[in-house]
Amino acid sequence: MPDATDQSGATPGGGLTPEELQVLLMERVERVHSYVSRRIPARCRGAIDPDDVLQEVWISAFHVVSSFRATAPDAFDRWLTTIVRSKLVNAVRRVRRAKRGGGIQEGQDPIDRTSSFAGLAGLVDVRARTPSSEQAMQDAVRAVESALGGLPEEYEKVIRLRFLEGRSQDEVAEAMHKSPQAIHSLLYRGLLKLRQRLGQPGQYFSDADSSAGQP
Repeated sequence: MPDATDQSGATPGGGLTPEELQVLLMERVERVHSYVSRRIPARCRGAIDPDDVLQEVWISAFHVVSSFRATAPDAFDRWLTTIVRSKLVNAVRRVRRAKRGGGIQEGQDPIDRTSSFAGLAGLVDVRARTPSSEQAMQDAVRAVESALGGLPEEYEKVIRLRFLEGRSQDEVAEAMHKSPQAIHSLLYRGLLKLRQRLGQPGQYFSDADSSAGQP
């Protein structure tokens, strides 16, 4: 992934502030995207969007940034690589489970209002998984809809376009007249704010993911 000679930008032995983390992540967008794209298994390429994996990585990085310590010049890139690999493995597992269980297949329209809202709730809570009942789904939809309505307009718009309308990141950038990098920044900031407004969205879900507590 990133070159091992990259500097973390953090004080040796110290951690990162959210602002420092944002800068480091934005510097690595293209490299991480390329890394994820190359490592998606061939049978999953139609079902896994590298941009979706990146958003999960960004959110997870902010969740666990307190665990980072700049113990070496390449410490940040090694730490980030661990998170990227974990999220990619999780994405592949979800696709394989969906195929075994008769879920969304390649070529099908993935945009469904209820499942999209529930999936968005799951995205902003790293412990959450798909709701197991219709009532839980509806609760998740109402919770996310309410939380979205309380976000600043730009954050609400970028999240709706990307996750609820299913547009690609490039399409969102074009619609909002911004660069893809700016959309990356808006998305992870918006998703973090959405998570804050939702509080504990895991209450709408039936179980904790097996990877709970992992980046």
